[in-house]
Amino acid sequence: MDPHDAPHVLLTNDDGIDAPGIRALYDALTEVATVTVIAPDRNQSAVGRSLSYGRTGSESDDRSIDLEADGFTSPVPHADHELGYAVDGTPCDCAIVGVNALEPRPDLVVSGCNSGANLGAYVFSRSGTVSAAMEAAFLGTPSIAVSMDTLGMESELEPTDFAHTGEIAAALVEGVPGTGLFDRVDYLNVNVPRPDVESEGFELTRPTEVYEMDAALENGEFQLTNRLWQQMANRDIPDPEDTDRHALLEGQLSVSPMRVPYDVVKTDAVAKILEDIL
Repeated sequence: MDPHDAPHVLLTNDDGIDAPGIRALYDALTEVATVTVIAPDRNQSAVGRSLSYGRTGSESDDRSIDLEADGFTSPVPHADHELGYAVDGTPCDCAIVGVNALEPRPDLVVSGCNSGANLGAYVFSRSGTVSAAMEAAFLGTPSIAVSMDTLGMESELEPTDFAHTGEIAAALVEGVPGTGLFDRVDYLNVNVPRPDVESEGFELTRPTEVYEMDAALENGEFQLTNRLWQQMANRDIPDPEDTDRHALLEGQLSVSPMRVPYDVVKTDAVAKILEDIL
């Protein structure tokens, strides 16, 4: 790899900088790109697009990277790590710092690899992995969120378990430049089958809109139940064939090309209803 020709990749995640998934992606991506790692110093799963902005971190200020907005500066404490920078903050903090605070500005942001799939439209504002990719896209930097299905895997995961996922991420990073893909797409949400599932090719998918989160009051305590994960475990789920979850359950690599921002419903009927109310 000629370092002068290689793309500059910012690598982050939400499982934390010591997670096996980010190590596997780092090993794979350094073969095809110049990689800077800025990732949370601990698990930040399911924090969505939250920021530490305006809050005081737990580390000393002399190790902080500052973010500025409208003249207000908020410290984001960090420490050096063998992979790069371990940040006392969220995945979106890491994406903002990596895109704006360091030179050179990355050509591409890769977020992952998440231990567990990130599937469905409902998960996009919840997943730290996808949120970091979304944050980069909002900042004008193309990005790829990478997650791997681990449902049913009982042993503790090692970087080798993510080796195939690393190969897929590296293929995308190496192959995308010059194709014009990110002139049409802001970010990709990629979900890889379990390492013990043989798959060929990929399915171009859309995030499923099926959502079945349940709650109950049992024995004096509130209980939350994700019916979709139950159905996924049974490999029985009511998703259309062109959706991400359907593809993954069929053992296929799912790639969802996404745009930001969210769609806005602006019709005469909506306007009339609001005019009558307001």
